Amino acid sequence: MPELPEVETIRYYLDHVLPGQKVHKVLHIDPRLVKTGSLSAEEIARRLPGHVVKSIKRRGKFLFLEWETHDHLLIHLGMSGRLIWIQNQEPWALHTHLVLDFEENQLRLIDPRRFGRIGWIDRGVELVPHLGTEPLSADLTSQFLVKRLQGRQAPIKSLLLDQSIIAGLGNIYVDESLFRAKIRPDRPGGSLELREIKRLVRSIRRVLQEAIEHRGTSFSDYVDALGHPGQNQDYLMVYGRNQADCRVCGQPIVTKVIQGRTSHFCLHCQK
Repeated sequence: MPELPEVETIRYYLDHVLPGQKVHKVLHIDPRLVKTGSLSAEEIARRLPGHVVKSIKRRGKFLFLEWETHDHLLIHLGMSGRLIWIQNQEPWALHTHLVLDFEENQLRLIDPRRFGRIGWIDRGVELVPHLGTEPLSADLTSQFLVKRLQGRQAPIKSLLLDQSIIAGLGNIYVDESLFRAKIRPDRPGGSLELREIKRLVRSIRRVLQEAIEHRGTSFSDYVDALGHPGQNQDYLMVYGRNQADCRVCGQPIVTKVIQGRTSHFCLHCQK
């Protein structure tokens, strides 16, 4: 699933090309992906032509096209979604579920597994009220995390994946952040000491910032808005490296299923 760095990479590019562009026509919108918001697929298709993009926003793993009316079109990429800015004469890929025509170019959502989501958010409505703090914002502090972890027996891996605590983290970047912070993913969240929590907050920021600089992690599905894969997979320390030598100590990376999610870590480096 695209996580915060992948979604932010897409947002950054689209926010440089889309503002000021007017929707000519909605050529296709799959009603099966319209799972939230106030309008149906048919109503979105009727309303959008003539609307002008004001900005592209991100909240956690969600993207929002903000219009000049301050309404928003929500897009979530699900497990395998791709959001591509492409010339309109290019043929549609299989599993194309949304096509917004901007005359010379089109914005297309391609999602083979159909776990993605589209929705219309009216002006003044909070975008995704259930999401927690943004990990790259000033709101993510050691004091914040101390309060959220206090007394918790759930594994720290599971708590970091909880989108109501921190928005945008997924399997890849939780594993990488915990490795940087030298914390085992199966430790109870409430067992972390203040010094470890401070280290974890710093690690989360570094891991996400570096992944954005590398334009995201590509294993199979993810590409940026121009269809190019990211490069961060070349820099991963533990994720996807089961039985490979740890890049720090040389011991093998191991995996463990924690509350249904496979975690990658080093038994020697992480305590």
